[in-house]
Amino acid sequence: MKLECDVIRDLLPLYAEKLASPASSALVEQHLAECPACRAELEQMEKPVPVQPEPQPDAPLKNIRSSLNRRRLRTMLCSFAAALALAAVCGFGWYGYTVCDRVSFFDARLQAYYRQAENGANGWVLETRAEDVYLKPTHADEHYEVIRYRIPWVHDALDKLLQKDTDLLRCTGWMRTDRSAVVDAADMTVAFNGQDGTWYALGSEPVAWDEVEWPE
Repeated sequence: MKLECDVIRDLLPLYAEKLASPASSALVEQHLAECPACRAELEQMEKPVPVQPEPQPDAPLKNIRSSLNRRRLRTMLCSFAAALALAAVCGFGWYGYTVCDRVSFFDARLQAYYRQAENGANGWVLETRAEDVYLKPTHADEHYEVIRYRIPWVHDALDKLLQKDTDLLRCTGWMRTDRSAVVDAADMTVAFNGQDGTWYALGSEPVAWDEVEWPE
């Protein structure tokens, strides 16, 4: 039996590939009908052989290229996010540094008082006593706007850093008595007469002169 199985198993490859002669095929089939071991051997031969993909010579290069592309994408995203953050910070800073609103005349708490100059002459000083309110000179002589920045702490911080708003004033400084000053407020335009020390409205009548803190 052992000898017969060895002979049959030598013929099995030819039988499985349909290359054996009719006489050999008949002999194999007769043996297979009686031998489970040889049948199992034939079944194993007839199973499909898995095909292993051939290694690609450029596979390492593809992996390196893919890794570089991922790194490049991450770098681009990080750069884009950083640019957006910088633009947002710059935009917020510019908004806080430049955007302001005019303050009403009475809310500015403008007051005038005498002050002696170095030459001994007396003159007027106009001062705003409201919090975060400034006098901003315009292009015209002795002409000021009463303003408050929308984000005062941003403006003050950048002003100290950049030292740009050198003309932003809390008071006008000394002014000769023969000069007058014009102040543009949110609700009216008011002039101060340096000769007699009085305020008067230009083009509109103030509604609450009694609220002004007049100098003694």
